Amino acid sequence: MSRKILTFCFVIILLSAGHLQAATPDPVSGAEWRRAENLLVAGQAEESYRIFSSLLQKYPGHSSLLLGLARSSALTRRYQQADDLYRDLLSKYPNDPLLLNESDQVKALMSGKGSATTFNFRMRAGLIYDSNANQGAETEVVQVFPNLNNLQVTFRDTKKISTTAAYFGANFNMSHRLNESGPWSFVGDAGLYIRGNRDSDLDDIKSSEWQWFRLGAGLRYTKERNLFEFRLKYEIFDYELTNHVTAWGPELTYLRAVTPNFHLISQLALDWRNYQRNPDRDGTYGQLAQYGRFFFGENAHSLTVGAAYLWGRPERRSLGHYGWSAPVRLTLHPHTDWEISPNASYTAEYYRGPAIILDEKDRRDKRIRTGVDVIYKLTENWRLEFNYSYNKDNSNSPLYDYKQHVVGLGMSWGF
Repeated sequence: MSRKILTFCFVIILLSAGHLQAATPDPVSGAEWRRAENLLVAGQAEESYRIFSSLLQKYPGHSSLLLGLARSSALTRRYQQADDLYRDLLSKYPNDPLLLNESDQVKALMSGKGSATTFNFRMRAGLIYDSNANQGAETEVVQVFPNLNNLQVTFRDTKKISTTAAYFGANFNMSHRLNESGPWSFVGDAGLYIRGNRDSDLDDIKSSEWQWFRLGAGLRYTKERNLFEFRLKYEIFDYELTNHVTAWGPELTYLRAVTPNFHLISQLALDWRNYQRNPDRDGTYGQLAQYGRFFFGENAHSLTVGAAYLWGRPERRSLGHYGWSAPVRLTLHPHTDWEISPNASYTAEYYRGPAIILDEKDRRDKRIRTGVDVIYKLTENWRLEFNYSYNKDNSNSPLYDYKQHVVGLGMSWGF
């Protein structure tokens, strides 16, 4: 047995034998299952592979049995089969640190190199209907100021504009293990999103086209049930290539697999932003968030709930704010080809000054977001994607009080 196989075996021995445990087979098959795992740890991988293959004929799709078959496939040099199995498991349990470790080991064995480099890419295109592309009020905002002898002011271009639109997006991710058996990897990502709106009324407010670009790179540390990641990111959000906002800063993520079915995810993101046409907003912005993710059912459905603290410290103090957010997302896999993900969030933001200088009270916003994302897997690479969202912003300033419905339908391709 080569040194690389021994390394992989050593990793497996350290891992929990019951990882991803789902519905337990009947007592007789359960005894066979335990025997297969004991053979695997004892180094008798070929016999373990035979038992796992037999059990999966009786219990197809069973996550723990698939993991056992993946491990025994790797130890018996069936690297392609092991790689396919880990890919399927990671589609059910994304970002699971144990699966990521083992999958990278398999890729290293396949390549015959001391370190593994993995790539993921997906691009998408489609159509959108947006009931309120400019996030405007139901009608032109007319505000009365009692403290100024009932002064009445009409704000132009504040009425909502509905439109259809076309979009194109792409995301790229890579990971490069720095050495064969170590926990460190270099990670990087890139993304873009371009949207063109049809309604010509958006030309007047320079919003007929939107672009977003991102680059990120950093280090990932993965060991046993822990994953820590640090990235530096640079982003540009632009309207018609004439009014852009740039942001750069660190992103930190810590994932702890408390159990195979429960993950804790902590995130910290800091931005230094520059506003091309509104330098008063230049400054630092951030978010500190904590999430819990629960997996349940044989198809690895998941529920993610969390809470986040938000803040902004721009040059102009009255534009500064703080707040909190509470998101929840349920992801269901009713069939291997389907993913249905309803989601919702509530956000409250408290500003340090009024929305406009004539207001008496500081600005207060309360936002509700609800929606659903649906993915249908047409082939291994092609997907049909549908999404809907409803956004409601309740603000004490009529300039920021609005409702919005967004519907999108498109196709994506990736590997």
